[in-house]
Amino acid sequence: MDYNQFLEEVRTAVQERLGSNYEIRIQKITKNNGIVLDGLIIGKASKNIAPTIYLNSYYMHYTHGMSLEEILEDIISAYKESNDVSFGDTREFLNFNKLRDKVAFKLIQREKNQELLEEVPYIEFLDLAVVFYLILDEYKEGQMTALIHNSHLELWEVEKEELYCLAMKNTPILLPSEIKTMKEIMCDILKGHLEELEMKEMVDDLLDFDSQKPALYVLSNRKQINGAGCILYNGCLKNFADSQNSDIVILPSSLHETILVPDDGQLDYGELRKMVSEINESDVPEEDVLSDRVYKYSRHDCSISLIE
Repeated sequence: MDYNQFLEEVRTAVQERLGSNYEIRIQKITKNNGIVLDGLIIGKASKNIAPTIYLNSYYMHYTHGMSLEEILEDIISAYKESNDVSFGDTREFLNFNKLRDKVAFKLIQREKNQELLEEVPYIEFLDLAVVFYLILDEYKEGQMTALIHNSHLELWEVEKEELYCLAMKNTPILLPSEIKTMKEIMCDILKGHLEELEMKEMVDDLLDFDSQKPALYVLSNRKQINGAGCILYNGCLKNFADSQNSDIVILPSSLHETILVPDDGQLDYGELRKMVSEINESDVPEEDVLSDRVYKYSRHDCSISLIE
């Protein structure tokens, strides 16, 4: 079965399972960095928000042996997870006063998103752009969000500077920052696997990061969604830099997190940039890449700059 046949087969099967009260369609959706994905839009007459489930990765699983039945069950399960997420009456979308507390921001790369940036309000930040979205609701595995376009600003009669102020206030509250050591991150991952095998006590033996040089820390938010934006939270980097008594090198791991490295004066910035570029190319999904550049937070003037 080729890809287009797969898309139609899935759409038809989901339609049959959910019934005539649902409208199921496939739509091409442009994601971050210009990546175009095929989204299965599942709409229901009584709902004002239609969840989107992307099918590209499902086809890869299908070609590697996952059955169509297993894929359908996974899609239906994913839909039910987000089915309780609703924005309420769409008329509320016309009233910006009811949305002010939902405005948040995220960081994306400017160069790879030039077409998108023609359609949305944004603030330039080095080689990146601060863009704005609404966090409409949250559920266990994620959030229901909507990117804010220029057309929304015209409808609301709001300037992007007001969006920026609201987003800078709201986002740290809606998505609090969290800094963990690399050892803590690996422990969390390993514990999940080893608890299933009743081998949790082996974690400390398997991870001996105490002698790790340089020390690596991961900055994200508690949802681990669009967590790279935490570098702009008021006081976040300052407090961390003060605790380390040093400037901080920032490695953009993805849209969702950054790696912080206290700068002891011995770091090879060129090697760090090479490492970021190689990891982005080999390990990070293209739509999640933030930048191949390396940044530095200065304690002297509390600023972030590009390392050239």
